[in-house]
Amino acid sequence: MRYSWRMGFLCAHRSWAGVLCALLLSLPALSVARKSTSPPDSTLLPASFRETIERGVANGAYQSVAVGLIDGKQRGTFYFGHRDGADSKPADDKSLFEIGAVGEVFTGLLLAQAALEGKLRLSDPIEKFLPAPFPFTDARLGKITLLQLATQHSALPARPANLFPADLDDPYAGYAAEDLLALLAFHRSSAKADDAAYGYSILNAGLLGHLLGRIYQMPLGEALAAKIFSPLGLKRLTFADDTDLLPGHARGASAPHRHYGALIGAAGLRAGLPDLLGFLQLNLTPNDSPLRAALLLARRPDASGPADQLGFGWNVREKIDGTATWPLVWRASQTAGFASFIGFRTDKQKAIVVLGNATEDVAALGIAWLGDTSPPETAHGFADAGSNRLEEYPGLYRVASGVDAIVRADEQALSLQMPGALPARLQAADKDVFVADDAGFGVTFIRDIDEIVGLVLHGGGQNVSAKRLSARAPRLARVPIGIDAAARSAMLGDYRLDDATWLRIAESAQGLNLQWTMAERRRIFPYAPSRFTDADGAVELQIKRTADGRVAGIDLDLAGTRREAVPLRKYVH
Repeated sequence: MRYSWRMGFLCAHRSWAGVLCALLLSLPALSVARKSTSPPDSTLLPASFRETIERGVANGAYQSVAVGLIDGKQRGTFYFGHRDGADSKPADDKSLFEIGAVGEVFTGLLLAQAALEGKLRLSDPIEKFLPAPFPFTDARLGKITLLQLATQHSALPARPANLFPADLDDPYAGYAAEDLLALLAFHRSSAKADDAAYGYSILNAGLLGHLLGRIYQMPLGEALAAKIFSPLGLKRLTFADDTDLLPGHARGASAPHRHYGALIGAAGLRAGLPDLLGFLQLNLTPNDSPLRAALLLARRPDASGPADQLGFGWNVREKIDGTATWPLVWRASQTAGFASFIGFRTDKQKAIVVLGNATEDVAALGIAWLGDTSPPETAHGFADAGSNRLEEYPGLYRVASGVDAIVRADEQALSLQMPGALPARLQAADKDVFVADDAGFGVTFIRDIDEIVGLVLHGGGQNVSAKRLSARAPRLARVPIGIDAAARSAMLGDYRLDDATWLRIAESAQGLNLQWTMAERRRIFPYAPSRFTDADGAVELQIKRTADGRVAGIDLDLAGTRREAVPLRKYVH
């Protein structure tokens, strides 16, 4: 029996996390590493850190890693690895990296500057800056404050429920301001009125950026350039795909660049090492900056997070040095093909930037260097995920609690479906290891010699095993029938399944399509009056109609468990 597992997952998809947690409660690719392009300097980057990074490059966990350091009056930059494969050049000062949610620091700084200019109060509700009167279905959303957005205490879902991407490899690219406003208009939260606990959402800084653009009466990118980047001398921060933007990598393979549409306040910035290191220098010595007051306000701890206090995009961690307590201020992120970390502490006048064009996390390196501790263990490389044969994995798996999981395969990916949940697409991460698109959970398949005999689900810090009962996913044969145009037209629209998940029924030249939050479109067809299914039999729908033919709701059969979706609005492509 062989069991392999080497990755940790960040729960982001609340629906899937809830299903998995409820279930749990009921029961090396090798390359040659290039050395740093800067001369060795043990006082800035100790040999132990240098060797850790070089081993990560050698085993394929990293591609190119850029490190910038400030220690008092010492300053240095180091570049390791390759832009794109062992035969390519190393990165340099001109190279740009995606910095993902690290960009929220700059959105937060713009918020601080706007407050100091008197354009807003941090306690202002968002409804003050939206078109009036704004048609909230849930009036509580309008009372969310700018400070709650900046500190991740808005109770908004982890991602837009009306995220229906045309391209799953770049899911936010087409998310427009109209989509954001529609979400605010139709979203209803099941949270209690006084529930303002921490909960990370791309919508927080994304919506904050949209509102700041409205406040400054210009696109957010222009407001950041005029109010933040130019005064601070940051010349190459951009949302564009510059020719110096490095290719991204994930689990040993190429990864697409990400774009964030109307949510660029939360992610989407591209930056190089010199600009970010210069930005941290100004945070260490804010008196040298024209934005001194804004820099200090943005890093002020204003709310509690799961481990640290929170500023405007910053995490603030208390470090005890003798009898004094000093803040260690930092932010990290991972995108589809990049990882980044920035951090500083004023008591020691130290700062570090770590940028990588692979998804392997670099935050532990940054925290360790700032904390004067040993570097983390070397990041693990990945086996050849491309050697996975998808046809080996489908079937029915019996979870220890008696619940069945269904694994299906198409030409490009696997999907896994639990009772009551929509199928979740899985991408290969390693040999016999797969991860959901949103990294909300992972799956490791178990072999007995060469045969798949089970799987282990990983999510929320828990693991649960399942035995393979059948090598075929269960499916009922359904024969398509016709449907009249009026009945078909009445179905088109958006429907709410839960706080985090909407469904969309649309029409194309091929017929009716069903799509749910952050998923691909799939064709559905009628097999009986008011009953529809897809080719896999993963989703069965029963349309409930009023006497005049309008759709009153949809009953869904999801792997044997029934759920209901309610109409929200008509959708016209």
